[in-house]
Amino acid sequence: MNETKYGAWPNSWEALAKYVNELESQAHDYNSIAESLSKATVAMFNYFACKHGMTGFQASWAGLNFLRTTREIEGPFGIIDGSKLLYPQYDIHSDISKWIEEWKPELGKIAKKKLEEDNMYAHPNVIKRWQELSKYAPVDETD
Repeated sequence: MNETKYGAWPNSWEALAKYVNELESQAHDYNSIAESLSKATVAMFNYFACKHGMTGFQASWAGLNFLRTTREIEGPFGIIDGSKLLYPQYDIHSDISKWIEEWKPELGKIAKKKLEEDNMYAHPNVIKRWQELSKYAPVDETD
């Protein structure tokens, strides 16, 4: 098994099981248990991706879908690499503005659906935001 600063790369089910068992059998505190879960998850991810010959795109999609699922994200999202601020060729502000524009149709659909639901407990400012965003919802051609 190969280990780098980016995680473990087990080359067999047995190596993965041994690695996870070692992580699990250690004494843990509040922080170390979270670190061990992260290490075990990355090892499984790497093992599975390599075993099935996944492309970088497939693995990236799976990683993002993992984040979406575990964080219960229902709308569009992105990841900001703050280290790009170290280099002048990157413009994070522009990237975020572009994402917001790209996300508006999806956010519009979500907002429109929320406006159609019972929202008697939503704050008036939230309702106003939903109304603003709902105008970006694509027109459903089946209506």
